Order: sequence, then structure tokens, then C-alpha cells
Amino acid sequence: MDLLLGLGLAAGLLSGRLSAGRAFAVFILAVIMTGRLPLTDTLDLLTSPAIIAVSSLVIVSSALAKLPWLPRMLFGRAGQGKRTTLARFLGSVAVMSAATPNTAVVGAALGPATRNGTLTPRECLLPLSYMALAGGMLTPFGTSASLLVVAEAARSGLMLDVLDFTRPGLAVVVGVYLCLVFVSPYLLKAPPAETSDNDDFYYLQARVESDSSLIGRSIEQNQLRKLHHFFLAEIVRGDRTVAPVAPQEIIQPGDRLIFVGDVGNVDELRAMRGLSLDSAPRSREPGAQVHAVIATGSVLAGRTLREIDFRARFDASVVAVRRGESRLSGKLGDIRLQAGDELVLAAGSDFRHRSNIKSNLHLLDLDNPGLIPLSRRGSAMLLGCFGLFLVGALSQMVSFALISLLLAGLVVLAGWVPPREARRVFPFELIIVLWGAIVLSELIRDSGAADVAADLIVTYAGSLSPIAALAAIFLMAWVMTELFSNTSAALTALPVAFVIAERLALQPDAFVLATAFGASASFLMPYGYQTHLMVMTPGRYGLGHFLRMGSIVFLVYATLSITSLSVLYL
Repeated sequence: MDLLLGLGLAAGLLSGRLSAGRAFAVFILAVIMTGRLPLTDTLDLLTSPAIIAVSSLVIVSSALAKLPWLPRMLFGRAGQGKRTTLARFLGSVAVMSAATPNTAVVGAALGPATRNGTLTPRECLLPLSYMALAGGMLTPFGTSASLLVVAEAARSGLMLDVLDFTRPGLAVVVGVYLCLVFVSPYLLKAPPAETSDNDDFYYLQARVESDSSLIGRSIEQNQLRKLHHFFLAEIVRGDRTVAPVAPQEIIQPGDRLIFVGDVGNVDELRAMRGLSLDSAPRSREPGAQVHAVIATGSVLAGRTLREIDFRARFDASVVAVRRGESRLSGKLGDIRLQAGDELVLAAGSDFRHRSNIKSNLHLLDLDNPGLIPLSRRGSAMLLGCFGLFLVGALSQMVSFALISLLLAGLVVLAGWVPPREARRVFPFELIIVLWGAIVLSELIRDSGAADVAADLIVTYAGSLSPIAALAAIFLMAWVMTELFSNTSAALTALPVAFVIAERLALQPDAFVLATAFGASASFLMPYGYQTHLMVMTPGRYGLGHFLRMGSIVFLVYATLSITSLSVLYL
């Protein structure tokens, strides 16, 4: 039964038909309904200190995102060289990620990074995601997976402190930092055709009006094959899609023409009589056109524009959609959106004031979209309180969950994050995912699967050396995080780590930490980690970029993680 439940969860996560939150919710319900865990025990797992800490830090990060000098801190003054700018940027990201969830760090830096003026999005966004991952390993509260590992290890009697992460984490961060600063400018150099925002190619949709002179004439006769900035890719005719479009194809009433081209030259299509752009921008003045990336956990993910009633919800119309380097097919209103998709919006007058922007969209054109920046006094007070929080967390005078909850409460009481905004950004889906990961770990521990996996590792790796066994548990967590999620990978591998340490009569610290570091080594696959999805489309990355850059970063990260842990503990 446990195997069937685990396979069902894996199928739901890998299929892409269910969001991670929904897949884990179904999994938790199935565990309760089948009686594998009693209801009361399952509910007790929901109050894990790690879950309390993560949800509290999400609210705190919303306040930190309002600091008005954040872009200046990330990039410094204008006129610096590219490598100097990249070095400052990545150093700031590493420090921020050590104390703030890396998703919040990437979300706060995404807009400023796309407009910094020195580095192109291609040159800095993937390094941003990688550095946020590595920087999170400096402390036990830098990633949700590390927090869960610490909490679950404590339940087994192993207490890990900040230095347990900082010592190996510092070696990893320095190695990844140097790798990104010196290697990424060569591997991620943008081709000349991609160095300008005006060269962005998107999917656009135009409607043939009923009295259009285009009707009854072929594509060739209407000269739709001779456009300067656009290519006619498809014709949507009722429920049928005509693709590819032959030059002899006749335009019919009600046709919707699908173009791929440079959205900066959309006036070329507007100038055609009898052709009306669906949801086209009303003008080219600043602010009329906004670029946005769909956030992880957004209500848009997995739904169509028609289902969500986008125009009414956000006071904006979608002009174009892009997903990585791929071209989307079909009507705009029928495309099932995904986290990481980039939208070009024709924004209404109320768009920037909508309270639901921040939790659903990362706006690339604006700083602190939908937010009122904190005053100088408020910023100073927030930083002072955050400094006290770090002191308390590092000294372990108070439990991390309690001090995180106290800081989140203070942030709301002080008005830095109003109650309405706190309700909006509260990470319900993330809590479900973390809860489900803990439930999965309990099933693995109770089922005996951890003993079977540990026996295999001890037999084949432990017979060589303890370092080989350490590398094996690291690689086990890494493979699972590339396929599933970092939290489920960490808590699946954790019981195995304890058994291996017991069988080899070694300190469990090294194997538990290897689990945490391996679970955050998601560098190769763009769909394995939410921050990768956030930067994929704005940076115009394909799978090849992740494989080339990610493989080098992974080798540096893995080598330094395993080496430093073996030196410190074995």
C-alpha cells in the first residue's frame, strides 16, 4: 500500500496535470483514508516547527521586499563593468538567501535584474537562481528543505546548529560564486539578436473583422508572407487549427491569425485594415505595456485566461504569451498557463493598485509592484528587528520557529505588511507541500523502505569507504530533488541517512547534512525547482542552458559539499 501511495504521488507530480499542492493534498487524503496514518497523528505533523517557521518567513520576506534601496544594493552604481556588477549582484544574493527563503529573494531581485542596464537578463537571471540555491545552505533556515531536515533530525535525537551548515556551506557558496562569476559570462553570453528588449519574440493573436478586405483572398495575395517583423504561424478557424499555413490558404470570416514576432513592432499589424489585435495595447506610452512572469502558486497556474477571467481580476489584457523558447499553439484564451510563463500585458489604470498582483505575478518593468515602499524610518526599524531575529536564530536562545513567528507577528502589527496583504501572501500551497513531505517521510520510516535502501548503499558503497556512502546519500537526495521537490527529496532520503550512519557506526551528522545539501542541488532541470521556472522565460533559457551551466555548477557544488562534510565529520 505504501508503495502504491508513493507511486501515485510521483505520477501526479511528474504528469504536470496537478500542481504540487494538489498532488500532495490528494496524497495526504489517501494516507488518511487508507488508515496508513491515524488522522490525529497526521494533523500533528501539520504543526511541525519547520512549517511554522517557513510560513512566518514568507510574511517577513514580503516586508523586506519593500525596502526602497534594494535594487541599488544589488547592483551598485551605474557604469561598472559587467563582471564587477555580476560579482556584486551574486554576493548580495548569497547573503540574502542565507536568511530569507530563496524564492522570495529571486522574486525580489527578478525585476531589478532584468532592467539593471549593465547585464542582459540572459547573463544574470540563471546565476541569480543558482546563487540563491547555494546561498541558502549557509544556514539551516535558508531553504525549506534544510528547515525540515533540522526539525525531523531533532525528532530523532540529533540536534544541528547553525555552524553545522555554515562551515560546509561557506565552502560551497564560495566555490559556486567563483564559478558563476568567471564561467557564466562565457556560457550565458547573449547572441547579438537577443541583447535588446526589442528583439523579444512572442505569440500574438489577431481577429479578422467581418468587413475585412482580407476575406476571400489568399495569404499570398494579402502579402501576409511579406511582413517585416512577424510570421503567420497558424490560423484558428472555429475549433480547427490550420498549421502550417500555406500561401494559397484563403482567409475566411471569423478567422483568428496567430503571429510570432517582435512585440515591439506590433504597429505593423495594427496598420492592416480589417485586422484587429485581440487585447492589443492601447498606446506605446510608458506603463501601457507590462511584462510579467506567472508566480509559483499563482491562481493562473494550470488554468486558462478565460477560466480565470484575467481582465476583470487584474484590470489588464494579455497581448502575448511566451514559455521558455517554445512557441505556444492555439487561442490565447485556451492556453493552459504554467508557472514561469511570461505575459505581455496591456495594463489598465487600476492595474498597479490591485492587491492580488504580488502573489500572482512577478512584474519585470516595475520595482515593488503593487506595494508602497517603506519609509526611511520604517526600513530602519524593520532591519533592526531582522538583525535581532538573526542574533536570536544564530545564538539559539529561542527556538527558531518561535522567533520566526514572533517576527512575523511584529511585521503585521507594525503595519509593514498589513493584515490583508499577509492573508494574501500566506503560503497555503507551500504548507500543504511541506506537510505532505513530512507524511511521506513517516511512511518511508514505518514501511522499512529506508532499511532496504540503506542495505543497498552500505553493500555497494560502504564497502569502499565512508566517503563513498556519504556521496551515495548525497546523490540519492539529488536525483529525487531533480525529479520531485527539494522537501520531499530531503525527507525521503533522511531515514536512509540515519540507517546508513548506524550500520557503518559513523556520526549521523555528516549523512543528515549530505541529505540537506543533496536536496538543494537542483541545477540541471529547469522544471525541478520553482526559482528556475521564474527565470527561465525572462532569461530566454532552454534546456541546453541549464544542462551546460548547471552541470558545471553541480560538479563544483557536489564536490565541495561531499569533501567538506567528510573532512569535518568522517
